Amino acid sequence: MFDPGRLNGAVALMAQFNNRACAPASFGMGGKFRKNLTLPGPKVIRRSFAAAALVLAAPLLSPATALAQASKDKPTPATAMEVNTYGVMSIATFCEAMAQKIDFSKSLAVALAGQLHVIYGKHGGLLPGTKAPLPEKQFLNNAGFMIVGGALKFCPKSVPAAEKERFEKAAASLKSSK
Repeated sequence: MFDPGRLNGAVALMAQFNNRACAPASFGMGGKFRKNLTLPGPKVIRRSFAAAALVLAAPLLSPATALAQASKDKPTPATAMEVNTYGVMSIATFCEAMAQKIDFSKSLAVALAGQLHVIYGKHGGLLPGTKAPLPEKQFLNNAGFMIVGGALKFCPKSVPAAEKERFEKAAASLKSSK
């Protein structure tokens, strides 16, 4: 429950700290600095350094440093939303690499690496609906196909004609096999 008296106490404590930590430095007439400047004492400086060290070290001391990092426990399968997000990020990476005049195979490799590392690092290669990790080679083939397909939608000028033709043939063979 909110206690205004407690808030006033905290405000008073902060004001007291500010009065001790901050010097009564001010500018006098004519823009000249007054001579009654007092610097914070060594005790205040030590407390400030200790507080800064605690603030900077806090993320390292917590048990769950960051949710985006790989877990030491049993990996959980990626959700469909996560797989979609990783795929879109890879397509954007591919399109940007091609816009930077990096050749097709290197652009695709960079885009695949980002997706591969997060799927296998964070999720252990587990995808929605699977109980065993997907083999990396199979993942790379499927993900590469999806990246080129996405790039044809989002940055079609970045995909070379020969690669576009290969993709269309592969997509047509997948449709006919259904």
